[in-house]
Amino acid sequence: MAKTKYIVYDCAYCRKPTKMELVGEMQSEGGQEPAQKVWYRCTRCKHSALIERQALSQTKRGEPMKIDRSLCTTYTKEQAYTVGQAIYHTEWDDVGKVIAKQKTSDGTQAITVTFEKLGERRLIENVPPAVEPELAGQIQAQA
Repeated sequence: MAKTKYIVYDCAYCRKPTKMELVGEMQSEGGQEPAQKVWYRCTRCKHSALIERQALSQTKRGEPMKIDRSLCTTYTKEQAYTVGQAIYHTEWDDVGKVIAKQKTSDGTQAITVTFEKLGERRLIENVPPAVEPELAGQIQAQA
């Protein structure tokens, strides 16, 4: 079976799974055994990465690595998340990985998550709990 020139792999610079082109292999010292690391270039940002062959065998044919649901944090809009954290969305019954954090125009925090079933979605985070409707009515009545 021939080596493929392209793979789908998470680019460390783009922070997205992208098509990567084979650039070359590292030279092994003995010369007899194949190199353990290979150079790939992201077709989106042109960033080069040295990737271990063992990591490539885990992500063959562009299949994303499965995320274990028991290790995920359940998503709530009140909680803050970090890049790389695995989350589970109960309404969508899907698991994903946080790939980016942003601040929206109105000042709230947002995260970009790549889900296994739904793909990339943007969710809000770190929202303070809402004021009880009764308390809000009392505050307006006093004013």
